[in-house]
Amino acid sequence: MFRLSRIRGKVAYATKAEHDFKRPEDFDPRDYSSRADWQFGDEVGVAEIEISSRIAWHAERHFGHFGTVRHADDGAIVLSTPYGSGRQLASWVMGLGEHARVLAPDELVEEVRERVALVAERHAEGVELAPPVPPATAEEQAEHEAAAAAASNGSSRRDTAIRPERFARLVTLASILIDAGRAGIKLDMAELRERLQLTEQELREDVNVLNVVNFGGGSYVLYAEILDDGTIDVDPEPYSDNFARPARLLPVEAKALVAAIDLIGDHLPEGALTSAREKIVAALGEDPMEQGLQVATSTGDDSGVARVVSKAILERRVLRLDYYKANEDEYSQRLVEPYALINGREGWYIASYDPAREDVRHFRLDRVRHAEVTDETFSARAELDAAADVEGWPSTGEVPASRTARVWISPERARWSREDRAVAQELTDGSLIVEVNYAGEDWLVREVLKEAGDAAILEPDDARAAVLEAVARLQAGVLN
Repeated sequence: MFRLSRIRGKVAYATKAEHDFKRPEDFDPRDYSSRADWQFGDEVGVAEIEISSRIAWHAERHFGHFGTVRHADDGAIVLSTPYGSGRQLASWVMGLGEHARVLAPDELVEEVRERVALVAERHAEGVELAPPVPPATAEEQAEHEAAAAAASNGSSRRDTAIRPERFARLVTLASILIDAGRAGIKLDMAELRERLQLTEQELREDVNVLNVVNFGGGSYVLYAEILDDGTIDVDPEPYSDNFARPARLLPVEAKALVAAIDLIGDHLPEGALTSAREKIVAALGEDPMEQGLQVATSTGDDSGVARVVSKAILERRVLRLDYYKANEDEYSQRLVEPYALINGREGWYIASYDPAREDVRHFRLDRVRHAEVTDETFSARAELDAAADVEGWPSTGEVPASRTARVWISPERARWSREDRAVAQELTDGSLIVEVNYAGEDWLVREVLKEAGDAAILEPDDARAAVLEAVARLQAGVLN
C-alpha cells in the first residue's frame, strides 16, 4: 500500500494500452483497504477493549466495523478486534484516556501497562538527549544536490507537450470563446478565470495557443484578443463545429466521476447526484463499481448525520447539535447556522456561524452525537465565507495556536513524525525534536499519549506536568 502524500513527481500510466495487468485471483484489495491501523501485518491475536458509556457511541460508530461489539447494561461496550500491531492498538487505546482499557489478551494488557509507565518515566525523569546532528558542510550539500539531480534523470525538465488535462481545458475554453463570438459579446477576464480556476498567466497562454491552432488553408479554430480593459473580444467568424460542441468525457474521466460520487455521496442530500451517476453509467455502458473499480474508506459511518446537516444547509435552517468536545471530555448543546460541509485532514467538518458566540465555528462531523434540523430559518450572512478555511487548517492540520511545545520523538517513530511535524532539530541517535503548536493543553496531552511512549514533552513545564496527571489517572483507574 502506498500513501498518496509520499508520492513525489508525476504519476503516469506505464503504457498506452487499455490494460497492463490482470488482478491475481487470490488478491482482493478490499481485504487491505478496510483495515484499522492496528490490523496491518499478520494477525497476532484478537483484543478485547472495554469502552465506557461516555464515548461508546463514538467508538461503535467509527471503529465497530473493525471487529464485533458487545453491549453492557451500563451503556459501555466491548470491542473485539483482530490486531497485527500491539503498538498501534496501544496507541489508539491510550489516546482514549480513561475511557478505554484492554481486557485481553494478557500480553497486550502488559504492553499497554509498560507503555503508560514509559510515558510517566520520560516525563518525570526526563529524556537523555543525544548530541545534535552537525550542520552539513558546503561540500556535503553540493554532493547531496548533485546526487538528487542525478537521481531525477532529467525528470525535472519542464514538459513542453500539451498534457491531457490541459488539452481538455483548452477544448472547454474554445467552446466558451466560440459561443461568445457568435453571440457578439465580450467576456470578462476575471469572471472567466474564476469559472475555469486559472491564473491570469495561464489564461493568456491558453488563449495564445488557441489563436494559432488551425486545420490548414487558413481555417482557424478562433481568434480572441485580450483587451486592456480586462475583457476578451472574439472574432465573430464561423468556427469548427467540433470545437463548438460540449467536450465529451474520456472513459477514465467518467469512471473517476463515478468514484467521486460514490466517495462523497453520503455527505450530500440523499439522491442529489443519483441522476448524474445514472447518466454517466449509461454513457459508459457499464457500472465501473461492478467491473472492479473500488472506493473504500476506513472511517465510520457519518452518513446519517451528514444528510441531516446537508438538509439544514439547503433549507437555511438552524441546526441543533449534541457535540462531544474530546479535548475537554464534555458535551455541549449548540444552535448554529450551517453553511457548508468541508473535508479536512482529520475528517469532515460543519462550517457554521454560532449566534451565541457571534463567530464562525467548525464542528467535526464524527463528534456529533446527534443532529436535528429545527423549524427556525436564517438568512445567509453576506460577510461570511464558509469556504475561507478550506485550504488552511483543515488541510494542513495547523490550527491557530497561542503556544508552542518542544517534543522529543524516539528514533523508532522519527520517520513518521517528519511527515506531520515541524522538525526543530535532528539528533545523532536518529531521534528528533519537533515543535507542536497548540491552543489547548488537553489536546497536546492526548497527542502525546497516542505516541504510546515514543514522545516526551521537553517544554513547557506545565504541559509536562499535565501529561503526568493524565498518566496518573490511567494508572489509578483503567490499568488496575
